[in-house]
Amino acid sequence: MSDVSVEELAAILEQDSQWMSENYNKLIEKYPGQMVAVNDGKVVAVGREVRAYCAARKKAGLVGPLLLSIPHPDDLGPFLI
Repeated sequence: MSDVSVEELAAILEQDSQWMSENYNKLIEKYPGQMVAVNDGKVVAVGREVRAYCAARKKAGLVGPLLLSIPHPDDLGPFLI
């Protein structure tokens, strides 16, 4: 287990979630249809499978980057108004 407290982990996830919200359109343009892991406001892993995320997290010793599945723009059509 990590030495990071629940409060610290919550703050980290909140910051990364905010960064993802602010950069969501850029992520869709750059990484369509892929999994993206964000840690400390940086993309730390990209891949089509969760395995890439797990490997990057383990290799870098990260606490727990936020993982997001980026939709492909073609899949967004029905949701756009």
